[in-house]
Amino acid sequence: MLAAIYTQALFIVADVAYLRGAGVVLAFVRTFLDRKRFVAFRMGWVEALCAVEPLLLLAVTYHVQSGAVPAGSATFVRMVAALAGATLALGGAGLLVWSFLSWRGLFAGHGVLADHKLVTGGAYGCVRHPVYLAALLVWLGLAVGYLSGTALAVTALYVIPIYLLYIRSEEEMMLETFGDAYRGYRNAVPMLVPRPRQATG
Repeated sequence: MLAAIYTQALFIVADVAYLRGAGVVLAFVRTFLDRKRFVAFRMGWVEALCAVEPLLLLAVTYHVQSGAVPAGSATFVRMVAALAGATLALGGAGLLVWSFLSWRGLFAGHGVLADHKLVTGGAYGCVRHPVYLAALLVWLGLAVGYLSGTALAVTALYVIPIYLLYIRSEEEMMLETFGDAYRGYRNAVPMLVPRPRQATG
């Protein structure tokens, strides 16, 4: 029974990571093909470095999954870690779905659409960057679920720093586009860590 739970938990972690990685790659392709819809599009070195992240997620997921400890050899600590990792990964997946439901026009990359409106409700009323928080949760789920030093190192040394730079670049663009409206939103809603009872409708 515990072995089956361990195996399923690791499958959840890996499946969420694979789906997110592939989904972001497809979203970048869609954004590129629809690039004429944008009145402004930002692609500097920060965006270029961040574009590698979903491919790296796919590669690291394959690496940690292929080296996973078999269920029969898993310790109690590994079983708890697998469950914690699955919880983090599912939290990231749920947040990503909520982000999409909050803004159906969600796309990959830094751009401004001709009819772009500032989205401040739903997931975006909880944190300013729910999609990036979802990415961090998936990476942490991978590191914790598989007790992977590789995934943890990539998360700490690449994913977190590049997303913080990516957020800074995005917020500069949003301030240029929306001015005081975005400034007020930024002052009212936290960047990545939600405040208690902060979510809005």
